[in-house]
Amino acid sequence: MPVPVFERGICDADFLSNSADETRAFAEAFARALPGDSFVALGGDLGAGKTTFVKGVARGLGISEKVKSPSFNVMSVYVSPGGKRLAHIDAYRLAGDSEFESLMLDEIVPPPRCVCVEWWENVAGAVPSGAVKVFISSESESRRLIRVRV
Repeated sequence: MPVPVFERGICDADFLSNSADETRAFAEAFARALPGDSFVALGGDLGAGKTTFVKGVARGLGISEKVKSPSFNVMSVYVSPGGKRLAHIDAYRLAGDSEFESLMLDEIVPPPRCVCVEWWENVAGAVPSGAVKVFISSESESRRLIRVRV
């Protein structure tokens, strides 16, 4: 299945992925169209593919380091050889906006950067109004529907 190319920036899009490789490829194309300073709010059930999506975003930003779920340390930061920064945050265990703000994101990963937050609903008040929202739902064991909303 061909991966959509985001030629003119990010827009609303739906993509049906049949594998983790397709999800990563879609996210890689998505990342290349993001502005230099961006916030991506990722939603979906446990195991839907949020971290797999972030792995593709990292690849699209030129980051070759292995991306892991930040479930236990809440935030992981990656930097590409060209200096592009990615903050990958898991808000599952955060108890609201104030805990998100206590991560001191601006001090640790100053803009411009790409911030990807899994379980963003837990810190909804701290999510900027211009965030790109990505919802991933399981259609079957291996098939995922990825919805991008701006």
